[in-house]
Amino acid sequence: MGVRAVMVKGEVDAIQSLTPRMSTAIADRDLNELGTVNDELAVHARRAVELTADPLWTTAELLPVAGPNLAAVRVAANAVDTVSADVVSPILDVAASLGDAQGPSNQALDAAVGADGPLDHAASALHRAATRLAGIPATGLITPVASGVAQLTDLVGNADAVLQPLTSSAGALPLLLGTDQPQTILLMVQNPAELRTGGGITGTFVQMRAADGRFTMQKMTDSSAFHYRTRQIAPIPDALTALYGNVIGRFVQDTTIPADFSLTARLASAWWTAHGGAVPDAVISIDPIVLQSLLAVTGPVTLGDGSTLSADNLVQRVLVDPYLTMTSEEQASFFAQSTASVFARVFTHGMSPVEWAEALAQPIQDDRISVWSADADAQKSIASGPLGGPLARQRLAGDSAYAVYFNDNTGGKMAPYMTTAISVAQGTCRADGKHTVAVSVSLTSTAPKDAGTMPISMTGGGLWGVGAGDIGMNVTVAAPAGAFFGGVTVDGKVNPSANEDAEGHPSSITHVNLQPGETNVLTFRFVVDDDAQAQIVHTPMLTAPEVTRTPLRCE
Repeated sequence: MGVRAVMVKGEVDAIQSLTPRMSTAIADRDLNELGTVNDELAVHARRAVELTADPLWTTAELLPVAGPNLAAVRVAANAVDTVSADVVSPILDVAASLGDAQGPSNQALDAAVGADGPLDHAASALHRAATRLAGIPATGLITPVASGVAQLTDLVGNADAVLQPLTSSAGALPLLLGTDQPQTILLMVQNPAELRTGGGITGTFVQMRAADGRFTMQKMTDSSAFHYRTRQIAPIPDALTALYGNVIGRFVQDTTIPADFSLTARLASAWWTAHGGAVPDAVISIDPIVLQSLLAVTGPVTLGDGSTLSADNLVQRVLVDPYLTMTSEEQASFFAQSTASVFARVFTHGMSPVEWAEALAQPIQDDRISVWSADADAQKSIASGPLGGPLARQRLAGDSAYAVYFNDNTGGKMAPYMTTAISVAQGTCRADGKHTVAVSVSLTSTAPKDAGTMPISMTGGGLWGVGAGDIGMNVTVAAPAGAFFGGVTVDGKVNPSANEDAEGHPSSITHVNLQPGETNVLTFRFVVDDDAQAQIVHTPMLTAPEVTRTPLRCE
């Protein structure tokens, strides 16, 4: 046993030495290097499995002290072997089969992402490995074993959390790409300089045709072409109207206020068809950060004025500069032109599915892409994954997830001047033993003191009830189903709030007005039956807020 333990330790050390190379290859999206590292990893993992599979080893696992450590090493070795052979290798094979920039064959795509295909098998294998690792008892392990198991458990568990929902959505990919029959896709480009629940106001609509894995642009219109309506363009649940007022369905810019993306898609379709567009087979929402990720793959584009738009300057040029130097008409034109130029570059560049995956992996993880399909089967698949929209992402985060949504009512583009942080505190303060969860949202305006002198397109000019240069923000926290409202405070003082059971979640909303340099801390309290650790999801923003945990202060 001593000799075998020394031999296993050698294999484990070799595996650990490969970890930095694998991490670098993943970060660099270097599939060739990842394949090389995985080949080496597979050799050491297989040897470790063979050494720990001996009956003598499994018998020794019954011994006190040494036994739990031997068992932990065996399970960990099997997990690494599974990940290498049944997860990484098949995914690399899929990447190779779909790597043609002219687009993969319909058969190859269906085989790769369909039910019972290699991607589905890889996701199942990864989930089994994650489950086995999570089942290793933490007690009784010596420090080196405990540390190694903890690192491996976190690594595989995080990968599992990403791959499972992605796999559930991948089955809809052939339909969205039009591999079976052409699809009309309505693309909404949100503008996060003016925040909404789903990311930002709807700035541009693009009608595209997808056929045989290729896209063509057919029509583009910016939000200025859609006039406000005196009546809602589609039915809106009363609870949403109670929370946000009678604006959803009357102003096209408010299309992404609902957390339920299927409602957003119905609204977008109604606005688009009323404007003369074709009835879409699918609706996709993105923001400029997605365009930035695409430019990182394709390279910069040259705009009509001869200037260059790149991944490095896109945020400044598209979301800040236009509102300081251009008229409203020029801003709308520039935003639409930038979007058209990026997609023209993408389509002429000829991105392979692997390049698409590389470009969109981080935006998907950051909740910047939402999808709806008119096909019931495809929509069922999408709605259960990370592309299903804000409401789907809250449910994916678990039964103890809280969603923090931001909706700007400044009437301008001041969001780039706002920084945010979110903290969670929970514990027992009540005599009845029920638990309290407090979600605190810190908002700070970094706008200059003379922000009120900036153009109206940036500040709103005070026309929407918010002082010029100030930032007016509605903040909503949607709690898990069954939670009870506990009130809202701003800087420790009780603040008025609206409380509604909206979209299946008890939701509280309150408003703050930030002057330049001011910070407000909004605390939303809820009462729940259990002490499950609260998870946080939030509106995708230009700069993601830091999420921390703090001790609960009973009041």
